[in-house]
Amino acid sequence: MQTSLLLWLCMWNEKGDSVNASYYHIVNPSTNTVVGAEVTHSFSTNVNTITVGTQHALDPSTTIKARVNNAGKASALIQHEWRPKSLFTISGEVDTKSIDKSPKVGLALALKP
Repeated sequence: MQTSLLLWLCMWNEKGDSVNASYYHIVNPSTNTVVGAEVTHSFSTNVNTITVGTQHALDPSTTIKARVNNAGKASALIQHEWRPKSLFTISGEVDTKSIDKSPKVGLALALKP
């Protein structure tokens, strides 16, 4: 069964400066494969940002995610649930329009009792 969800919301952080429209589509529920897109408009800078992304479960405890936007920023992560509610995440981001800048790499550990 394929399911789509269209969300429209106003972001009131930034003093109501931006509006977002999002689309979320479940491609394959058994592998939690999802694609999505978001368009953001900032009223103060009159800039639009378009982001597209995807996620896929490699197995029941490991998920990969990736996204890219029209400003050239690409990011990805792999997240592993090594015990119930405890996650280990490795992430990275690169600005494809400024290759001379160092990419960002992150590690996260979330422990929940």
